[in-house]
Amino acid sequence: MPLHDVHESLGAVLRESGGWLVPESYGDRPGEYEAVRNGVGIADLSDRGKLRLGGKEHLKFLQGMLTNDVIKLEEGKGMYAAVLTVKGRMVSDMRAYRDRDSVLLDVEPGLNTKVGELLKKFRLSYKATIDDLTESLGLISIHGPRATLLLEDFIGRENLPVNDLDHVIATLAGREATVIKIRRTGEEGYDIYAHTDGLADVWGLLMEKGKEHGINPVGRAALEVLRIESGIPVYGTDMDDDTIPIEAGIWDALNFEKGCYVGQEVIARIKWRGHVNRHLLGFISDGDRVPEAGSEVFVGEKKIGRVTSGAFSPALGKPIALGYIRREFKEPGTRVEIRLPDGSIEHAEVAPIPFPEGKAVQKTE
Repeated sequence: MPLHDVHESLGAVLRESGGWLVPESYGDRPGEYEAVRNGVGIADLSDRGKLRLGGKEHLKFLQGMLTNDVIKLEEGKGMYAAVLTVKGRMVSDMRAYRDRDSVLLDVEPGLNTKVGELLKKFRLSYKATIDDLTESLGLISIHGPRATLLLEDFIGRENLPVNDLDHVIATLAGREATVIKIRRTGEEGYDIYAHTDGLADVWGLLMEKGKEHGINPVGRAALEVLRIESGIPVYGTDMDDDTIPIEAGIWDALNFEKGCYVGQEVIARIKWRGHVNRHLLGFISDGDRVPEAGSEVFVGEKKIGRVTSGAFSPALGKPIALGYIRREFKEPGTRVEIRLPDGSIEHAEVAPIPFPEGKAVQKTE
């Protein structure tokens, strides 16, 4: 981890992610959460997978692989997309950012190898290069109502990216960086990519200038609460290789007008002729225990779903969870029982995502 010494100096508790040691917290999880909700939080996400595709036919190649229309993507813009199997199941979701001569793919930690190998397998005769930049390209992410004000101090409001996944090249701490507007927490946010050899300088500058905005380093525990409140599914937790994108509700990753891509027939058939049997939704618990991943959801004695991730929500003052539920029971307000692995039962109700007190970040059908 390029900022390992920085995190240790801040008292971070570290854990493994994708082969990296990352900050789980800095000793004050509630304060880290509040920084993002009320000021600005800064997080090191350098463990995320990063692949760059270039070459004469890289766009043509990606067009046949991704679920979204990369050909129409303009320079300086980005999009959400996925790669599927021929049966329409997810291999990975990703964000794709188009530059003048290449496309950068951002995937979950540890998935860069899996996705890279798959792309190389399907590349065939396409004139396209695939480079793994995970080790050489760092990623600092800032989020909160004052995140924009912080970046204005460096690059000016007129130079900031305007729409989600727009990106610009800027100079921070004398280092070239790519600044992307993104919502990972439900609040305004930006990802900042910079080469790892200069990442500590960028982090230090943001921390110093961010003091007047109430900046605070944020670990993965607080980020997890924020993303669950915001109803953002994560591959490897809420989505896996048995998930059809429509089940997870990631409609903004799908384009139904573009040409063929791997798995398209399955997605088109579901969209136009049928439905999926389960949907990713939220659960708000009546009790005090946070529903664990793997907990089963029942109505009476009928098993109707399972929990994929859970957290205590400061915004709602209650435990919440994300999980899949059969379509007959997906109506918000439906009463359910969540049976935890130890056999105990928590009563809950089905809720839309993002949760009522969360921030809307996900497009719906």
